[in-house]
Amino acid sequence: MFITSKVIAALMGASMVNAHMIMSSPTPYSKDTLNNSPLAADGSDFPCKLRDNAFEAPETETIIAVGESHPLTFVGSATHGGGSCQISLTTDLKPSKSSEWKVIKSFEGGCPANVDGNMSGGPDAPDPYTFDFKIPEGIAAGKYTLAWTWFNRIGNREMYMNCAPITVSGGSSKRSEELERRSSSFPPMFVANVNGCTTKESVDIRFPQPGDNVEYKGQPGNLAAEGSEACTGTPTFGGSGVTGSSGSSSGSSSGSPSGSSSGSSSGSSSGSPSPPAESAPTAAPVPESTPSSIPAEPEPVSSPAPVPAPATTSSSSGSESGSASGSVSGAVTGSCSPEGQWNCISGTAFQRCASGTWSAAQPMPAGTQCNAGVSEELAISATMKARHVSSMRFRNRAFGHHAHA
Repeated sequence: MFITSKVIAALMGASMVNAHMIMSSPTPYSKDTLNNSPLAADGSDFPCKLRDNAFEAPETETIIAVGESHPLTFVGSATHGGGSCQISLTTDLKPSKSSEWKVIKSFEGGCPANVDGNMSGGPDAPDPYTFDFKIPEGIAAGKYTLAWTWFNRIGNREMYMNCAPITVSGGSSKRSEELERRSSSFPPMFVANVNGCTTKESVDIRFPQPGDNVEYKGQPGNLAAEGSEACTGTPTFGGSGVTGSSGSSSGSSSGSPSGSSSGSSSGSSSGSPSPPAESAPTAAPVPESTPSSIPAEPEPVSSPAPVPAPATTSSSSGSESGSASGSVSGAVTGSCSPEGQWNCISGTAFQRCASGTWSAAQPMPAGTQCNAGVSEELAISATMKARHVSSMRFRNRAFGHHAHA
């Protein structure tokens, strides 16, 4: 008798409700209070299943050297026919919706198990399927939050996410041009099913921006068609990793799954188109300010407000390829590079290259002005009203760089 995926989902039954998957290695934050349910459908507990004391570090620190293979393990049995997963990093040790996540590996299909439905066992059953990942070159030594995200193939459209603190060792603490180039190649984490953009059931999704390290673990017939959309709908948050058609993420010319890690992808940038313009903005990293004195005038100089990440466009080239903004004359839109550069608009407003796209323009704080033009640093000085304030600079914080006291 032919059984559809919807029937399989219905047969999962109440006995499987408490048997979803939890990441066991690396050891997650607040393991004692971490349940195995998916993220809330409204995104209220994104990221990392936010709750009281969500970021308590485990007793044993997880230390992973750059280039070292580390196991990714799970417990549970409700695998919902497997699906697709990603491993991402952020420098934020207590991540929020505005945190910037960088994907270091994608599993398209067969994650967290290569099965038709669910496995036997309960919530504490070890997952017999094996996975691993490496910290790639381009990640500097330091402390990070690692996220495992999973989009199930069968059943309700859900997103699972567990987070763990890790310490990266062996990486360079200094940023070279080569490291900057490598770190800029890490794409944003894909977000769906909790933000208004919904994945298709019964297929292992292809991520719109999987990165250079992609592994195929499932059945070729379950993998979504190349070029298909990973999710449909208008996302309310999630950045440029949310929508867009998937491209070939394999290092081979055919792009077909090989059942093993494909290594680096020669077409990771051209094969994964930029997301459409309806993507909603998220907040980009807040620049660090270092004012050296207090203004003599009553009107204070404040640091610029956080720069929200832009609504993205389908453009995919050029550092200033967009057209002028309708709200601030001289602002640019569209894709940009390199990541983190600033655009000072006539000295009165600014915007930043965040997640590969220009952010919305923001006015300069009262009493300040910036040096017009595009540059790696946003040079700010006082206007006549606050001429006693020393100039201050906001530096581009490269991903993976940690300031030392």
